[in-house]
Amino acid sequence: MKISVVIPTLNSERTIKLAVSSSLKVADEVIVVDSFSTDRTVEIAENEGARVLQVRGSMLIARIEGAKIASGDYVVNLDSDMYFSENFKGFEEKVIALGEITVGKGVVHKLMSMDREITHNKWAENLSVGNGGIIPRMYDRQLLLKAYEMIPLNLKDRLNAFEDSVIYYNVMKLYKEGKVQFIPNAVYHVEDDSFWGFMRKWYKYGKNAKLLRGTEYERFIYERKTRPGLTFSEKVKLLPVTLVKGIPFALGYYL
Repeated sequence: MKISVVIPTLNSERTIKLAVSSSLKVADEVIVVDSFSTDRTVEIAENEGARVLQVRGSMLIARIEGAKIASGDYVVNLDSDMYFSENFKGFEEKVIALGEITVGKGVVHKLMSMDREITHNKWAENLSVGNGGIIPRMYDRQLLLKAYEMIPLNLKDRLNAFEDSVIYYNVMKLYKEGKVQFIPNAVYHVEDDSFWGFMRKWYKYGKNAKLLRGTEYERFIYERKTRPGLTFSEKVKLLPVTLVKGIPFALGYYL
């Protein structure tokens, strides 16, 4: 069984070295799909042993083009600010969600760490395609390629928000009776944005998510307001991060 890791990048020189080096410890190949970075991203990725493909367009098209040239039985859709832990093992299903360990510093790190800890403790409920808070990142490659073919062209070229949800949704339309595996603490996710930088990012997500209006994927906007399966006290604990993400997202989406 071969594993390919696909990593989209854009000016990711700060984190790409660890993303690639950790990937090569667990995978057979690493494909960095770069959107013509102006920093040292490509140089660093190549020096670490990644195959680099440069493609203009969205996060989604980068994932698609990476999967097309991958040779693995599985494809892992990794972000450039993520890296693998020693828990990445034991693959049993065609669709696999990877539990995330939040690393970093500052307010955003604290908020996202709490969010993931509480959500992952209720992982079974949060693998729901419609409103779950955990989205798989590892797929059988042939299944993934078929799911990519189902995505409208205008979304492929432009979608940078909810692209992981669109992928999961289409995969599960094909894999209706299949089981989704969850591997706890499989990857580290760096969260060290400034507070205002984090809010600006979610505002941009909201603007980009307008592309989903009038499509079958629009449901994600309305169904993912709170994590399923949480107690009242857990919902209260997650209220700050819900507001910090939700308010700028709503401004971008509705204005």
